[in-house]
Amino acid sequence: MSNYNPHIPKYVQIAERLRKKVDEMYKEGKERFLSDDELISMFDVSRMTIRQAVQLLVEEGLLQRIQGKGTFIVRKDKLKTDIAKLDTFFRGWYLKNFHVKLLFRGSVPCPEGIDVKLGITPGEEVYQVKRLRLSEGIPIVIDNRYLLKKYGEQITDEEYVNYSFSHLFLNKFNMSLTDGEIEIEAALASEEISNILGISVGSPILYRSVDLKVKDKCVLTGASSYRGDMYKYKSVLSLE
Repeated sequence: MSNYNPHIPKYVQIAERLRKKVDEMYKEGKERFLSDDELISMFDVSRMTIRQAVQLLVEEGLLQRIQGKGTFIVRKDKLKTDIAKLDTFFRGWYLKNFHVKLLFRGSVPCPEGIDVKLGITPGEEVYQVKRLRLSEGIPIVIDNRYLLKKYGEQITDEEYVNYSFSHLFLNKFNMSLTDGEIEIEAALASEEISNILGISVGSPILYRSVDLKVKDKCVLTGASSYRGDMYKYKSVLSLE
């Protein structure tokens, strides 16, 4: 491609063409954008010029660079969850377009504050389960949960990957989760979270803490860290 206007920087002209390409690929339902090497071959320019052009689209919110993964088209409709429907929220998360990876499971000394929620002795061991949820290969959510050892040890790796805790408590222990409390706040990604989600340290995240109960007794507690650029919550308000 050689028909460049000499009075306008090449990367600006390339960025204009890339906007059309992004729109085309988005309508086709594609998530991953062309690699830098593909763009270099397509436009016959230097790597620096391509990076400048792509960076313009990143700044415009059309593309996103994910370290170690590549360049992706930003979804115009973020993944969303309706927090007004607690039962659907907990029972249905694993049925959506998510792949779940088990990061850790095992007995650990109970962190401060968790003992109070679970009603156990300070310093007593609890069972920790950390899972990563991915959508089309992109890390979206880190789920970190604590439950009593007597329950956690009975659940298999396969069950942790394929089922929600609501499903597991009901079908393995005949315990129906009756209610829960959710608290959502904005936060910044720590080094550990940024490494797992593939985002920069200090990037905005949604931090959701949750307590799940059986007849007013908390049986599960923990928190989830969501990528702020790819997730949102919705709540329906009744004015009656």
